[in-house]
Amino acid sequence: MAFEIQKNVDLRDYNSFGVSQMAAYFAKIQDSADLRQAREFAASKRLSVLVLGQGSNTLFINNYPGLVLYMSNRGRAILPGAGMLRAAAGESWHELVIFCLQNSLYGIENLALIPGTVGAAPIQNIGAYGVELEQFFVELEAFDLKTGEIRHMSKADCQFAYRDSIFKQDPGLKLVVLSVTLQLCLEPKVELGYTGLADALVGQKVTPQSVFDAVCAIRSSKLPDPKLVGNAGSFFKNPLISRSKLAKLREAYPELPAWDTKDADLVKVPAAWLLDKKGWKGRQRGGAAVHGEHALVLVNRDNATGEDVVLLAQEMSSSILQAFGIALQSEVRII
Repeated sequence: MAFEIQKNVDLRDYNSFGVSQMAAYFAKIQDSADLRQAREFAASKRLSVLVLGQGSNTLFINNYPGLVLYMSNRGRAILPGAGMLRAAAGESWHELVIFCLQNSLYGIENLALIPGTVGAAPIQNIGAYGVELEQFFVELEAFDLKTGEIRHMSKADCQFAYRDSIFKQDPGLKLVVLSVTLQLCLEPKVELGYTGLADALVGQKVTPQSVFDAVCAIRSSKLPDPKLVGNAGSFFKNPLISRSKLAKLREAYPELPAWDTKDADLVKVPAAWLLDKKGWKGRQRGGAAVHGEHALVLVNRDNATGEDVVLLAQEMSSSILQAFGIALQSEVRII
């Protein structure tokens, strides 16, 4: 397919919230040659550039006046070397997890059903049920929109943190992920540190496949399918607080869960638990609502605008700050 730049494209089908906003210019990207042409076009018109995968972590509250690049490159390959795998940025992340299981490559079963593309995975440093992408990450290939060069970036280069990476801040904002290389396990190795997952597997033979099936069942029971109900999964990050803050909160809420982090002085508490305590499940503002089964999930219930979703999120965050003295941070990119 020849490279083409379209004008005035509705982005409703390119974000999982299903919010309608217009892109002044839009192009589908198949390879680095397309990116070079897109870069030249944007420079000639002095346009900002926005990169989208499946739009599963993006909320549009305005029309986009620049050039939107939709990553549609495909390809998966098992590389020489034990457990090495490379996938193109436009591949579905969930389909890659299935591909790994089918080819006896293990470790990322806990990351099943996370919406989005392979290219978005390192940007967000995705994680779920006790596993994070960075544990299996080797390197990625990225196109630099500033220089036009292709860069090969190691784990250290990516500066991974909790749901964060260099790609969310300068100079990484100018980098477009083209492919990701992972190191998987050749022998089954399961992670059951997440309590809900361990409970779901009681009485079963624990295998990578059973872990995958359990994760899919849990996520499906809690999270609406974005193809049916517009959403972006968890809207807020689980907050990090000091151990002294936790001790003070547990004086009033002794049942407050918490998990250790890499920093001995910080613990992670579940944002969903905090929101549950304030009764947010099922509440609605405009066309946006909180999912009835999971307080972290905001949904497009009735032709919501991006503003509906943002205003609801702000009310939720304010209530948690007032009640617990904890500031919730959005996982979702707001444009």
